[in-house]
Amino acid sequence: MREGDQPRDRVRFAFEDRLDCPVGTVRHPAGNSVPERESTRRVPEENALDVPVHDDAAADHWAYCRRVEFREILRRRRMVRAYRPDDVPRDVLEKIVATIRRAPSAGFSQGQRFVVVTEAELKREVARVVGEDFYVGEGFAPWISGAAALVVVCAREADYHERYQQPDKTDAAGTEIEWPVPYWHVDAGKAAMLVLLAAVDAGLAAGVFGVPVERMAGVRDLLELPDDVAIVEVITLGYAAEDTASDRLSSRGTRPRKPLDELVRWERWS
Repeated sequence: MREGDQPRDRVRFAFEDRLDCPVGTVRHPAGNSVPERESTRRVPEENALDVPVHDDAAADHWAYCRRVEFREILRRRRMVRAYRPDDVPRDVLEKIVATIRRAPSAGFSQGQRFVVVTEAELKREVARVVGEDFYVGEGFAPWISGAAALVVVCAREADYHERYQQPDKTDAAGTEIEWPVPYWHVDAGKAAMLVLLAAVDAGLAAGVFGVPVERMAGVRDLLELPDDVAIVEVITLGYAAEDTASDRLSSRGTRPRKPLDELVRWERWS
């Protein structure tokens, strides 16, 4: 047995650390965020998601066995719709969005794309086009224009077709597969989840919003997106402020969490 290993039946989580425990409502996000000090339980730098990936490096399967404090990050993840006016340092944002290179993708197509918006005027324009005033009218803070950064999560579908038209991915007739689902959108969601988790690890809060179809052209024009890149969603990042509006008004605060046995089935559906 390798040093540091232990039999699976001896691994136990404390009850309060289990991932299947009920998740309590966060009443004061600002009180749960500690951006001013380094976490004593941070993942070692060599295992961080933003470390450059060396394509010619040998596979390190032992990396999957090292213990990391993922459950703590997951417990702290919430959608936050209120931010302090503080800027987030550029190097912190760069580390968060660099996780895109660790996101899985079908056939390693790597069709995910991010556009990071930090300019105040551009954030205000994006907020205006997507209808932030509706949220403000409902009692929320101006959480889109007030975020330190917007990460626009995008997908380039052509990357997938280009990859799956290569010889190792086509059928015997040299034909591209018939896609069962649009994996370019699936993989964009995977990249977005890494950003949400990396934000928590950095002591930041995050929220997500979609762009309505009727407002999509306006956002695309603002960001000067090429025709072959599609917007999937937008992530807001910043230091958390008081967000009692989300507790009262958002889906998180008004809908119950579904029971685990409704969401997870074993072996067969029935």
